[in-house]
Amino acid sequence: MRILFNDVIQYSNAPRELKSPMLSETYNITNFLRIVFDKPVFINCFGFGNANITHGSGTSEIEIEFDDNEGEYFEAPKNGLYMSFYAGKTVNSITVIGNGYIGRFAAGRAIHIPTSIPKEPGFASTSEPRVTLSGQTIPGLGGYNYRTLSLDSRYKIGELAMNEIQEGYNAIGAGYPFFIDLTDESYKLPFTKLYAAERSQRQMSFEGGINKYSYSRRWQFEERF
Repeated sequence: MRILFNDVIQYSNAPRELKSPMLSETYNITNFLRIVFDKPVFINCFGFGNANITHGSGTSEIEIEFDDNEGEYFEAPKNGLYMSFYAGKTVNSITVIGNGYIGRFAAGRAIHIPTSIPKEPGFASTSEPRVTLSGQTIPGLGGYNYRTLSLDSRYKIGELAMNEIQEGYNAIGAGYPFFIDLTDESYKLPFTKLYAAERSQRQMSFEGGINKYSYSRRWQFEERF
């Protein structure tokens, strides 16, 4: 999987709505939005949450332009992480071009963490149905459905990943969900993108046991909105 630990949009002049972990808090973009960082940042991926942007002739796509005037398009992105077409750029600003709204927008360095062969996708609900004395089911009200995913990384978490976790831990520790790309795992998963919190991200621990800088962890993700 590829995962964004350190969202550099948090260190920019981006509107509060785009930094919020709640995708229901949206920001309307008219024509373009220029985002300036407080220092040069490395970007090789983007995270989109609850994005609905039209561009040019009315097609549903988002254009991201770097400060060197090179740009790229993302067509109708789902909630999750998208790799940049470029290997990565160090920039002072980026521009989001289009018309529409975005719930959360993220950018930064995607970390590639290989996972073990077993994958554990799941589906869950917060609904609380009741069963009457006669055995009838009364459906729960006000709940929502979400996806879960358990992945195991055996000694695949290196120094770069640990540094990115440390850099981004203010947001991670505050419960901000992660943007995740599961393209490498898609051969045995029913989805390729995920916006999810990790069950123990506020107390993250790692297992080391070999003679090099490499750690293990079981990831337990729960989809967020």
